Amino acid sequence: MSAAEIIEQDAPSKGEFRDVMGRFASGVTVITTHENGTDFGAAVSAVSSLSDEPPMLLVCLNVSSTTGQAVKRTGVFAVNVLAEDSAPLAYQFASRGDDKFSSVAFERGEGDVPLISGSIAHFECEVQEAVRGGTHFVFLARVRRVSSTPGNPLAYFRGSFGRMEMNADAVALRAVRDYVVARVDDVAVPLDAEGMAAALDLEVGRTFSALIALAGEGLVKRSGTVFEVEPVPDRVLYDYYSAKLSIELGVAAQTVGRVSVERLAELRRLMEATLEHVDGDRFTDPEAWVVSNAEFHEYLVGLAGSVILDETYRGLQLRAVERRAITATTRATAELLEDHRAIVAGYEAGNVGAVLATLQAHAHRAAQTRAALVG
Repeated sequence: MSAAEIIEQDAPSKGEFRDVMGRFASGVTVITTHENGTDFGAAVSAVSSLSDEPPMLLVCLNVSSTTGQAVKRTGVFAVNVLAEDSAPLAYQFASRGDDKFSSVAFERGEGDVPLISGSIAHFECEVQEAVRGGTHFVFLARVRRVSSTPGNPLAYFRGSFGRMEMNADAVALRAVRDYVVARVDDVAVPLDAEGMAAALDLEVGRTFSALIALAGEGLVKRSGTVFEVEPVPDRVLYDYYSAKLSIELGVAAQTVGRVSVERLAELRRLMEATLEHVDGDRFTDPEAWVVSNAEFHEYLVGLAGSVILDETYRGLQLRAVERRAITATTRATAELLEDHRAIVAGYEAGNVGAVLATLQAHAHRAAQTRAALVG
């Protein structure tokens, strides 16, 4: 019997193959591209590293996929690595809907390719070679640009999306990062690694390693074995704001035009409370501003009526982040207050497009004007 005959006899059926492959856990990405004014995107798990010199990826897309066909025509695409809380986004891009980018926050990369906000990594790629393998296009692509932010990946296993269990070092890093962001008030005092380990019930060695990692992120400054808290770096601040935006866009898309008169009145009251702590270009009381601003945005998210969503949003610890980022020297802007007014006005008018546009502008303005805001 020839080798070909053995292979043919032992070949699994389509169902058997898919069942066994389903036991292989993989990360989840969204492949995006842009062509002639139209954005394309598809959820894909078949992505792998091909080479590091030059940096290359291998990506597979179904030949029937409009995204795969667009990538074949344009020769450029981005790989957006989804975060562990992005299962709704993965389902959205796994569907065959006409407007997959509805309520999705993103920025533009080279060639106007969408880079989805809240992703833990982006790879901007140029196709070097495209071949067909069975039902799929196989793209061998040169990686032209990369970016990443802290976070854990969304996993795909046995036909479902979920989170990957983190190892002990990753658990320690998350715990120490949250501690540094949310619980350290006196930035002038060096961090106590042993005390922190005891407070968090972690091994001292893992706590120390986590602090070293945070020094690489820019959250702490390291001098030998001494660690001190640094002001929140802009890129970390923008990452928090990007996650905040993703949640708020989803809430607005579901709730505008469906909120009771009483809840709209409370939203307006909370919005007006934020105005009391700004005088011209100055925060008269930064701490009071942080609290009132958080209450306004948290109430907005609460309009969705989801306890899990509320907990996820509060888990971003935006109050703690902003307490570190907004000080007596931080300048306010008229646009900041106008955004709050426009969000409420859009809710009251039932204008979902206006609310979504304002939320996007509100989040992106922080990145555009941060340098001018800090005096």
